[in-house]
Amino acid sequence: MRWATDKRTAFRIGAAVGIAGVVLAVTSALLVLVTIQDPFADISAADYMGAILSAPALWLLLHLAVTVGTGLKLIGLLTVGQTFENTPAKPLALAGNGLAITGVALLITTYARDGYVHTFIADSWQAAGGTDTYEAVFAASTRSAFSTEITGVLLVLGLAPLAYGTAMLLTSLYARWLGWLGVVGGVGGVLTASYLYVTGLTDLGYGVLYPLFGMLIPAVWTIAAALRIWRSTGSATPVPVTVPAQASAPAEGALR
Repeated sequence: MRWATDKRTAFRIGAAVGIAGVVLAVTSALLVLVTIQDPFADISAADYMGAILSAPALWLLLHLAVTVGTGLKLIGLLTVGQTFENTPAKPLALAGNGLAITGVALLITTYARDGYVHTFIADSWQAAGGTDTYEAVFAASTRSAFSTEITGVLLVLGLAPLAYGTAMLLTSLYARWLGWLGVVGGVGGVLTASYLYVTGLTDLGYGVLYPLFGMLIPAVWTIAAALRIWRSTGSATPVPVTVPAQASAPAEGALR
């Protein structure tokens, strides 16, 4: 890849922001799981709310961090998409951009519900003396958040990498292994989201498939793509070349 000087800085900023977003989102999500509670664990509503109330400030802070990280990751994905400008793969990149934007919007909605709304419900449940009514509301809300999350996963961690990865394979801007990683990871993301949608909270779906295709492979692929952009010296997009019109052919015998 080579960029024009004025574009190189912008592409590098987008790549760096994307890497920072992946690190922040993944780290914060893991801290939620390790220090407080798995947001989608198959436990009772009372136990879930009790875990939130054990560290409500940290719960809110980590969900805010995941939200910010996911938004920054989107900038990185859109930067990857922009590298296909003026290439035959541009339509696929635009499709990837649209899928990524929609998917991130759904994931951020999930984080807002799980972080802020569920803390509010847990506080109300505790203030009301632990009534069953709040437990029913909380259980319904967590199930709704789960459906929103896996739909977001389908789009931003499944179909979007599939589109970007295919674009990489159709051009010479990225290493082929990176394109194939995007395609394989995208297919895995689609299958993971579909499996979770049909089966719900299972050990295979949320304990194996999600960590692999919803966290590890997307993180590696996004960081690798961003590093490729960062290390580039200047337009991943080929510069259109204007071919001058051919001069009219000399009359027969003119050069003789």
